[in-house]
Amino acid sequence: MKRVGLMDQVSLVLTLMLALVGIVFVHSSTHSVPGQSLMWVKQTLYLATGMVIYTVLALSDYKRWVDRGNWLGILGILLLVAVLVWGHKVNGARSWFRFPMFSLQPSEFVKISTILWVTKYFSSIQERPSSLIEFSVSCLMIGVPVGLIVMQPDLGTALLYLPFFLIPNFLLGNKESIWVTCIGILFVGLIIGGVIFKPNWVFFLKPYQKDRIIAFIYPERDTSNSGYQVHQSKISIGQGGLFGMGIGKGKQTKLGFLPAQHNDFILAVVAEESGFLGMSALMVMFLVLFWRGLATAVEARDSMGSMLAALAIGTLALQTLFNGAMLTGLVPTTGIPCPLVSAGGSSMWTTCALLGLVQSVRAHRFVNH
Repeated sequence: MKRVGLMDQVSLVLTLMLALVGIVFVHSSTHSVPGQSLMWVKQTLYLATGMVIYTVLALSDYKRWVDRGNWLGILGILLLVAVLVWGHKVNGARSWFRFPMFSLQPSEFVKISTILWVTKYFSSIQERPSSLIEFSVSCLMIGVPVGLIVMQPDLGTALLYLPFFLIPNFLLGNKESIWVTCIGILFVGLIIGGVIFKPNWVFFLKPYQKDRIIAFIYPERDTSNSGYQVHQSKISIGQGGLFGMGIGKGKQTKLGFLPAQHNDFILAVVAEESGFLGMSALMVMFLVLFWRGLATAVEARDSMGSMLAALAIGTLALQTLFNGAMLTGLVPTTGIPCPLVSAGGSSMWTTCALLGLVQSVRAHRFVNH
């Protein structure tokens, strides 16, 4: 009970509020869609089980999970290999294990295992001067799961592994990370340039991935195929105005013009039905949640807790940023869900687990065992 009192109650309330907002808009976007009318019920069950995960992790000692980071990291890699062999294809990507009642996306859960693995490794080397060998090991630890995810192919989820490399290296002052970051940015620029000017050179991208990049650069060129989702998303956002059209009254939503409106593009539904004010309120809740998470990282009792909280919050913040930017075409469409709000069990459980670990870091600031 003592640890419950040390938890961040504001973050807990914000987590529940964001998830409940998600359920409301999942219902709004699916209640009239054949075969999806009970999606909100499933999302409610995902939230209930997610909060169990959240509570268990928040009340446990995060050090115990970090100490198991090596084994969990290896298990995560094995899961990614398994899904490449036995996984089910959805939208061209072999990213899912399908079960009778639900599906699981291993790359979501591997975020957790990789964060714990990276935290354990960097915590063990923080007292030693950084070297090229240690830097190379960290690149390998993160590069292997990222490579396996790219092979599915799922570039969107792979991008979310970026903080796993940047945050620990910057916290430890590794100069090599700055050079690798610059090289990475240059590489992305070359890929985009290659797709535009010499598409045949970028042989490792699937045709639909090239189409998405072209739609990102030239959104007005093809609003009926590759650029359709973003085009309809912009219409939804514009129709929302200041106050919105009302819950369940969005024209884009009701008429089915907006694809993936209950998961990847659910924020467009929020914008259409609750307007600028509703969308702003949602973003403020996210900002406060992430701000308090970063405060937990700063106030942690040790560098292990600080790194764990920073990695968890950095990952969720980047995911939210990418999802929001995707709606307006600021980044290519990548299939990244909005944490807590988008429909989906894997995303909900992973988000709750990461936030639960952050709560554990906060609750153990003054606990010695």
